[in-house]
Amino acid sequence: MNGDFEIDFEWPVAKYEFQPATAKEVSKFGTEFGAKYLRALGISIPEEQWPFYLGQIVRTGPATTHRPKAEKMQLAVKALVEYKEAPFHLIALKVVRALGALSRLGDDDVQQWHNLARSLRDMFERPLPPTDDALMRPRPHSHLGIYLIPGKDNNPVLALRPGDLKNALTLYAARMIATGTTFNICEHCKTPFLSGGIRGRNKRGDSKFCSSECRWKWHNETRRKAR
Repeated sequence: MNGDFEIDFEWPVAKYEFQPATAKEVSKFGTEFGAKYLRALGISIPEEQWPFYLGQIVRTGPATTHRPKAEKMQLAVKALVEYKEAPFHLIALKVVRALGALSRLGDDDVQQWHNLARSLRDMFERPLPPTDDALMRPRPHSHLGIYLIPGKDNNPVLALRPGDLKNALTLYAARMIATGTTFNICEHCKTPFLSGGIRGRNKRGDSKFCSSECRWKWHNETRRKAR
């Protein structure tokens, strides 16, 4: 890792499958909460997508403990913040299969991942309070343990140890922000994307497009309109 501390994190991972909500569960949700509840959360989900929003990611095999690499954690943060085209439950399932479930027991509601994705996106959109006393009013984002662990030549190294996967992803998101990763809206497709940061292959921090395809389409449309 770059920086003056390590992120010391281990978490169980296993095999997982997605189970959509039953017709009874969807009907109950529509009766008790439904569209008004989603609007209150700032979520726009068509009713035909409710079985996926209300579904579960279920562990289907034994778990083993792993230590996910920093790059994999950062890719998961990007996937959750940038999601646009793929159904969200498939993005959540992909992240769970790579890193593990939010619950140590291995079963997650997709709603939990929706909530986490919104929280991470909010961090990138509004990283600090809009006042001069930001340092006096820090925004708590994660619960961490502070440790000294052996480093090179057995010298002590400061390590932050997240208590669970949610806090680990939050910590990696915070480090990405602190090292220059920025939140942008693509000028062509108007969807969010992250750019910049310490990893050289990331897009530049001032990128205007989420992909080369969007950049080409935008320039082609601009030239066509100018004729």
